[in-house]
Amino acid sequence: MILLLDFGNTRVKVAVKDGGDLRQIYCGPVLLEHLSKVVEGLDIHGGMWCSVHSLDASIKDWMLSLGLSPLTSSTPVPIKNEYSSPSSLGMDRLAAAVGAWSMKPGHDLLVIDAGTAITYDLVSASGVYKGGNIAPGKELRFRSLHEHTGALPLVDNDGTVPMLGDDTETAIRSGVMNGIRYEMEGYIEQLGSLFPSLLVFLTGGDAESFDIKAKRSIFALPDLVLRGLDRIVEYNEKGF
Repeated sequence: MILLLDFGNTRVKVAVKDGGDLRQIYCGPVLLEHLSKVVEGLDIHGGMWCSVHSLDASIKDWMLSLGLSPLTSSTPVPIKNEYSSPSSLGMDRLAAAVGAWSMKPGHDLLVIDAGTAITYDLVSASGVYKGGNIAPGKELRFRSLHEHTGALPLVDNDGTVPMLGDDTETAIRSGVMNGIRYEMEGYIEQLGSLFPSLLVFLTGGDAESFDIKAKRSIFALPDLVLRGLDRIVEYNEKGF
């Protein structure tokens, strides 16, 4: 059984695979006592992790003791990486791109990961990671409006989202949530005009907050990074 961990900015997703389907077993705070408890009694033989930030040494040591490896810019992956600074590319972005490619090879793919940051990444039909963009996520946008102005309140996405707000709270909520939705739809439309066979993968903790309307097939997969890690482990075990 292999163990896979996707460390985000605020939480970690954990999955196991034992010759069959991927099974997520934990999603929550990055705490060693929680992680060690969820794998207690499992026969772990290797796996992989990726993280968007530096991890505590105790968590790294625990994963290494289980035979896990970190996904790094030097790890062989089944797609070609054309990012000009591969060492600065978030490994979650690379894993998500591999996850999408493993499911729909031979198609142009746009991966949208909606979390603390929203990332947009493109994989060509020939299996080349072409790069992407990074934008602030919804919580960052709400907080920024509150912290960098003198009078705007801190708002969240719980509540009505009209086309036009009729008070300050709905104006902020609608501005943030509609703005992100239009941003996503704009990327899909623009890239779709350049890549006619484009398919879209939507992932991340905030993905379900957005009802995207587009003339493209959209696959919503919250475990896309974990699927990518699984494919990379398989790729390396088979000797590429």
